[in-house]
Amino acid sequence: MEIVLQNIGKQFKNGTRALDHVTFTIPQGEFVSVIGPSGAGKTTLFRILNGMETPGDGAVLFDGSDIASMSETARKNVKRSIGTIYQDFCLVENSTCLANVLTACLPDMGFFPAVFGIYGKKRRAEALKFLDRVGLLEKSEEPVKNLSGGQKQRAAIARALMRHPKILLADEPAASLDPVTGRQILTLLKEIQEKDSVTILMNSHNLEFSQRFSDRIIGLKDGNVVFDGTPSEMNEEILRNIYLSLEDSHLS
Repeated sequence: MEIVLQNIGKQFKNGTRALDHVTFTIPQGEFVSVIGPSGAGKTTLFRILNGMETPGDGAVLFDGSDIASMSETARKNVKRSIGTIYQDFCLVENSTCLANVLTACLPDMGFFPAVFGIYGKKRRAEALKFLDRVGLLEKSEEPVKNLSGGQKQRAAIARALMRHPKILLADEPAASLDPVTGRQILTLLKEIQEKDSVTILMNSHNLEFSQRFSDRIIGLKDGNVVFDGTPSEMNEEILRNIYLSLEDSHLS
């Protein structure tokens, strides 16, 4: 699914301008990292893409259609096609891996099956398939609280895959993990991108991972896009422009 942002702006009630005329296009199947200092607008951008915030200005298009002009049914279909992976996993600690993955089905279930956790054999088989894909089949009946951080993130990825996403929003997916485990998680996401042609948009403070795994990097600063290019085009001058304030650059 192609994502197009056209002159996106977002200002909060306290006067903070989180995004200012943000414009870019992400073709289907691209792995894009969004980098920048804290307060650059990365989180707001992700919240707009997953529907948790609405832009104050501009338009967000999915496959050429403005989400603001879509019917309620079409908007729900777009939301169903977006999976999200979080830094803190967002899993139910006392539930099993399998039960957590199956929660991805809840929005598509009727009231009573959802309340009583009646998922059916087909959904359970599919959940086990995705747990196998992320290397957690043997942990399917293990409570999440007993898993390592890397295993929890794998379970979260399996849950996202249950939605058959066209887009994966990865919000600092390796931030809570050690470097080796983080690299393993990013390798898994890269495999998913390449095998399934899933568009991956990653919010990251880890420059090494962004440069190693991304097809493209977008740099945000003060709500503006200040860099949009390939990892090979990134250099020290560009990084200084993204991360250093005017005062910092004068001091260095």
